Amino acid sequence: MPISSFRPIMNYLNIQKTNKTSYPTTFAYLISASKGDTVKLKRLVRALYHPGNYYLIHLDHGAPAWEHRDIAKFVASDQVFGQVGNVWIVKKPNLVTYRGPTMLATTLHAMAILLRTCKWDWFINLSASDYPLVTQDGRI
Repeated sequence: MPISSFRPIMNYLNIQKTNKTSYPTTFAYLISASKGDTVKLKRLVRALYHPGNYYLIHLDHGAPAWEHRDIAKFVASDQVFGQVGNVWIVKKPNLVTYRGPTMLATTLHAMAILLRTCKWDWFINLSASDYPLVTQDGRI
């Protein structure tokens, strides 16, 4: 079965724009991960998740197909993510090198997707290795 059949739909040209007004500040997150980061990525998304925010996951093109499928299953099978509809995966990921313009290009592409998809106040770029010290609501 092709990888694309396991991915939640994230065609930013066809996705409906959402407008959440019940939270005072809305964050849009780009969470980038590379080969071998799936466990950390899942842990980070669970720790960061808030229904008033938006999350775009970019798993590097260099990650094996099974990792792409694993993250797609993780997002698609979560009841909260499915009900709220604010966690997406980049459909055509870039090959990111940490020297050169590919990381910046990936960030700008993600910002463009998020600007077309939803309204947010702040953009935060994280990697799967990051982890919050407190919740968005200020709890430890």
